[in-house]
Amino acid sequence: METVFVCARLRLRDGQNRTFSVPVGNNLGSLNSGISELNTNVSQLLSELVERERARGGCARGDEEEGSEENDEDCITSELQPAAKRSKNT
Repeated sequence: METVFVCARLRLRDGQNRTFSVPVGNNLGSLNSGISELNTNVSQLLSELVERERARGGCARGDEEEGSEENDEDCITSELQPAAKRSKNT
């Protein structure tokens, strides 16, 4: 029987691709756990990239040039806010 993999590909700002793959069995439970493992791996890499970007003082909009005054003006700092609540219309 051939081994089956679940794969994810992430394209970084510099154009490089990172590929993640996890072997899974021939059942739904194995597929579910494989997807969870992929999610964990990709989330870990993204967290590391965000921390590096924060340490550099760069902004998260994809600007590549460091130290540019334009980039500093284009960076928007915002804090996460809870989703607005919808009112019921009766």
